[in-house]
Amino acid sequence: MIINFTCKCFSLLLKNTLLPSTLLLFCAVSFAQEGFEFVIPDSLQSKSYKELRAAFNSDRKDSIRRFVYAKSYVAKATKNNNRLEMTKGYELLGFAHNHNYKKSFIFYDKAIETSKDLKNARYPAILFTYKGAIFSEKGNYKDALENHLKAIEYAEANNNVELVYVNKHNIGILKRHLELYDEALNIFKECYDYELNDPNRDEFDFLHSHFSLADIYIETRVLDSAVKYNIAGHHLAQKLDKQYIKPFILNEGIINFHQRKYRKTIALINSVIDSLGEDIPKRVIMNGLFYTAKAYDSLQEKEKAIRYYRKVDSVFTMHPYNFSMNLMESYKALSSYYKTINDQVNEVTYIEKALLAYDAHNEDYRSLSNKIIKTFDRRDLLEKQKELNEALNRKDKKYTTFMIIFWIVFIVFMLALAAFYIKQRQIKKRFQEFVKNHEKTQKTKKKPIEIANEEVQKIGLADDIIDHLLSSLNNFETEHTYIKSDITLPSLSKQFKTNSAYLSKVINTYKNKKFAEYLNDLRVDYAIEKIQSDKHFHLYTIKAIALEVGFNNSQSFARAFKRKTGIKPSDFIRQLEKA
Repeated sequence: MIINFTCKCFSLLLKNTLLPSTLLLFCAVSFAQEGFEFVIPDSLQSKSYKELRAAFNSDRKDSIRRFVYAKSYVAKATKNNNRLEMTKGYELLGFAHNHNYKKSFIFYDKAIETSKDLKNARYPAILFTYKGAIFSEKGNYKDALENHLKAIEYAEANNNVELVYVNKHNIGILKRHLELYDEALNIFKECYDYELNDPNRDEFDFLHSHFSLADIYIETRVLDSAVKYNIAGHHLAQKLDKQYIKPFILNEGIINFHQRKYRKTIALINSVIDSLGEDIPKRVIMNGLFYTAKAYDSLQEKEKAIRYYRKVDSVFTMHPYNFSMNLMESYKALSSYYKTINDQVNEVTYIEKALLAYDAHNEDYRSLSNKIIKTFDRRDLLEKQKELNEALNRKDKKYTTFMIIFWIVFIVFMLALAAFYIKQRQIKKRFQEFVKNHEKTQKTKKKPIEIANEEVQKIGLADDIIDHLLSSLNNFETEHTYIKSDITLPSLSKQFKTNSAYLSKVINTYKNKKFAEYLNDLRVDYAIEKIQSDKHFHLYTIKAIALEVGFNNSQSFARAFKRKTGIKPSDFIRQLEKA
């Protein structure tokens, strides 16, 4: 029966299945007319409900004809005042508008309103099931849960046990999404036991129960049970359709990761990850990419690990309803990596992405978990309410701690980045100013310094002594004798055959500097000249340059260099290389 076919497909969709949802959600079509003043075409007047539905299902490529079949179905049922068939017609119209889910909901809601008092085993429970599936796919977990609970309410009232378990399974999926693994496991085991003992079970539903149990046992690290259900699911998939084996291979890869078989993890996951169909939940794909990254990390192959962490981010960016702690761990790994290689731009990018993901999903996590506690768990899990609250509190603390750490890191980083940019601008400005002034100084350096007669008379030295000392200083400068590290005022006075007092007076007057400053400036000027003219000098350490130009240590050289130029020697070299 077509009715049973549709129910089966939606039960699979609702389980976040491994199967193509396109088997259920049909091609959309736009019609201006929203009402039901519809004249059945002559060619369809004599068709039965069964024939109209068969035609609807057979013409899957012709969306306009399908719409006509669905409208004819509703019109026929309305004419006959047959509420059950009207409900089925509205259901078909919902299918026909699947690419516009809001419009499809209009028809599902009409079907619900029409069938709510029918006491029918299928309707309206299946309609709430459809809506829950679509809400879940769109990331609206609160409304998804609400519709699943409504579906259970009507299914129980009308003795549709299969639909009860389909919707329970999906509430298990929501709990798994919240990482309330113990609660999800209880539901999945209950659904598995029901299907195991049902001689008329849908084998594809049973396949999904295997996958869900294997998945939850992997998350809780009960690996023996994970292996058991994964192998059983793998064998069942081989019998049903081999394309459904791939998610079980992916699970096997993750199990191998927890067994520390990292190369096997990578090989298994990579053998299927790129060929998983569009119907596979993105959370499953993200998990595969995440554990591939973790495997490479464990093998100390950092760059390959980062490539896969970035793939996790890419999938989440395109499908932002798949929030998980694995996603947050991926962002933490990315920001830490870029911090170690001093890539400040990417570091802050992934910090911001983590904060945005957390802020966008924290409120939904809270409201969904509270809804589970207040409604569904009231029926059979009230005694565990305290445990659930404790689990939520632990989750809140973990999220709060994570958020505080990220905000602190982010703020400190931004302050450091701002200070760094300001400092770099200052260094560049000082460098440019120094180079400009230095060029002018070099041009006027050889011009004789004119000293007023009053200043000369204050020295109290004979002209011939002054001339002798100035000539000696000129030779001292041109021959670069000042780069000897043992030069002092007394030693240089002795070399010039004069006394320290005379030499000090001449330097103070004609060089306008004290001896120490005069000597340091000569050495710094020489260092600058060598740095600018000799590329090999760039390769020297600051200490080596200091010793080369006459300083006894790098600290005194750096102080003298900064006093003269306004920047450190290392910054000067970097700016010179940039220029």
